[in-house]
This record gives sequence, C-alpha cells and structure tokens, in this order.
Amino acid sequence: MFNYLKVLSLILFSSLLIGCSEEGVSQEKVAASATSASTTEAVEETTIDVMYLPSQVVYQEEIYKNWPYTEAASAESSTEATQISETNNAESVASDKPYQVVDGAISANAIEGWKTYNGGGCGTCHGKGGIGAVGPNLGNSVTTKLSKEQFITIVTNGKSGTLMRPNKTNKRVIDNMDNLYAYLVARGDDVLGPENLIKFPLGKSK
Repeated sequence: MFNYLKVLSLILFSSLLIGCSEEGVSQEKVAASATSASTTEAVEETTIDVMYLPSQVVYQEEIYKNWPYTEAASAESSTEATQISETNNAESVASDKPYQVVDGAISANAIEGWKTYNGGGCGTCHGKGGIGAVGPNLGNSVTTKLSKEQFITIVTNGKSGTLMRPNKTNKRVIDNMDNLYAYLVARGDDVLGPENLIKFPLGKSK
C-alpha cells in the first residue's frame, strides 16, 4: 500500500512538472513571437522613415533650386538688367558721334569720308589718315580745337596765312563734307587707324 501511494505521488508530481514546463515553453514562445513582431514593426517603421524622408528632402530641394523667384534668379535678372542698361548707355554715347561702329566695322559714312580724304587730295598736306605733315593733324583738330561749323568753313574757304586752299569748287569734298568730318572725328577718337579701311575694317593693321 505504501509503495502504491509512493508511485502515485511520483506520477502526479511528474505530471505537474511536465505541465509547468510546457506552459513555460508556450509563454516563452508567445513572448518571443511578440518580441519578434514588435521588432519587425519597428524595423518596418524605421525603414519607411529612412526611405521616405530623404526622398522628400531631395524633392523639396529640387523644387526650390529651380524656382524662378529665388535669390539667385533675382541676382541673375538684376545682372542682366544692368548689362542691358550699360549697353543702352554705350549706344547712347555712340549715337552722339557722327560715326558708328557696328560688329567691329566702321559705319559707311566714315568709309565714304576716308575715300573723300584720299580722293580729294587732303593727304598731300595733312599726311596719311590725317596724322599731320605740312598741315596739322586733322583728327586732333576736329576733336579738340574746331567745331564742326569751323571745320566746314575752313575746308570750304581755306585759311588765310596758311597753305590751306579753298575747296568750294571741289564737288567731291563739298558733297561729302559730313562724311569727311565723321571720318576725321573717328580718327581723332582713335577708333580708326590710318590704314586702308577696305583691307583693315578699322584701319588698324595690328
């Protein structure tokens, strides 16, 4: 009888141990599963954040970089406006002259003046391109000493007490007086050199 009770007690005790063990294992599995799920969710959330946020920032930077009203765009517009203003001012100054320089070439009226200077015999006394010889440097005279009216009077009527003869009967000179004046002013301004304007667009060989 004693042995029977002893055996029964051992069986019950073993059953309790086995039950507790299985329950403990189940709880560990549940806990492990919960931990794994939490970790997975955390990883997924972290992954979404990492992938999304940088993409969003780059997108915004691209927008602002190309936005037409940024400070850089305003600076470019301001620079462009300044350049246009300077160009307009330069054209305004140039328009005050009797000649024009367009695309690196002197205007046609100054070329006609050059032809008149050479064809009218002016270089005999005033040298090549009006640089001066027996007569004075005409480029310097028309830009620093003589008004246009004074220049026309002297060329037309000559100048007493000098070798400057009148050209009132020289049709080529009289008909091209404005062109001659434009050429000589361009020479005085050093826009034109004394060389051939057909061979060298601005009369400068160097």
